[in-house]
Amino acid sequence: MRLIDEIREEHRLIDGVAGSLFFWGDRGSGHRDAREDLNDLIHFLRIFLHSYHHRREELLFRALKEHGEVPSHHGPLAILTEEHEAVPPVLDELAVAGACAESERIVQRLASEIWQHLDKEETVLLPEAERRLIDGGVRELDGPTPSVEVEAARALGLDLIRRLPPMDDPDLIRGDGCIPCAAFGDTCHGIETEWWSDWEMEHHRSLDEG
Repeated sequence: MRLIDEIREEHRLIDGVAGSLFFWGDRGSGHRDAREDLNDLIHFLRIFLHSYHHRREELLFRALKEHGEVPSHHGPLAILTEEHEAVPPVLDELAVAGACAESERIVQRLASEIWQHLDKEETVLLPEAERRLIDGGVRELDGPTPSVEVEAARALGLDLIRRLPPMDDPDLIRGDGCIPCAAFGDTCHGIETEWWSDWEMEHHRSLDEG
């Protein structure tokens, strides 16, 4: 499915820029180019991540609600939408703070939150979404064509990865499925409980036993 394939490709770029974010925080805000680099990171996240990528994902969310019998007011779609909307206030905070010690902490926390968000989408949302949409009669989804501004932001992301070599968060455990998600067992009870019907539960149980 074209939109899902494109979202996965965008995830690879965003994952890399999250590593550049973490590197910026690790290197320190006193570096000679720290303010310029921070401004570029903020610009990429505003234009490519939030204004473009998140909006394309929300087209997928609407399709799942309309054709995949998936609730949007609770469960994974509600959690992911909340996380999308949490990004702009953090970027506003960084823009005001500028290159300082507090920004180092903010960008590293943001990088880890982006990685956890991507893991939820890659290992839970997208595999389940494609199957559900096909079962609902949707075999293709198209997103908006990227604007000149978006393509410039994409190029900026690649440049940021070159300038700020991506680092991993040594304290972050990344993983597949619902278990690593902070919302699991609190505001979301996992995709099986939130999305699967009794028939689907029985079907997947029989596959596991077989």
